[in-house]
Amino acid sequence: MTVWIGLAAVVLLLAGLAVGVWQARPPRPASVPTSLAEPDSDVVERALSQIPGLVDSAAIKSRWMDEVKGVDVSGLRPAQREIFVRFANAERCTCGCGYTLAACRTYDVTCPVSLPRVEMLLDSVRTGSIRSAEGLRQRPPG
Repeated sequence: MTVWIGLAAVVLLLAGLAVGVWQARPPRPASVPTSLAEPDSDVVERALSQIPGLVDSAAIKSRWMDEVKGVDVSGLRPAQREIFVRFANAERCTCGCGYTLAACRTYDVTCPVSLPRVEMLLDSVRTGSIRSAEGLRQRPPG
């Protein structure tokens, strides 16, 4: 009789351990329906075609800006202002956004990288360290 009680105790102990392990396992992630996991290219193309105008992120990030937000250029002569604007539209911001300095200032005036770079550029143009924009991007016609 003691053997049966001992055997029953071992079986109950193993059953309790199995339940504890089962409840301690991490929950399974919810399965994603296959229809939502990967949109087919047809859906993406239709969605993009509904956006008015040309969608080209490189063109947007390189769009010419006639002014650089957050910077006072009133003390510059017209030729210096032109040099400053051409440099700001030619140089890329190094924050990782991919915009030119002028575009980054337009679309994100809170960027901690573009403002100091634009201020250094302005100072260089103002003091005469930069006197020419030869070879840089020209203002587009129009």
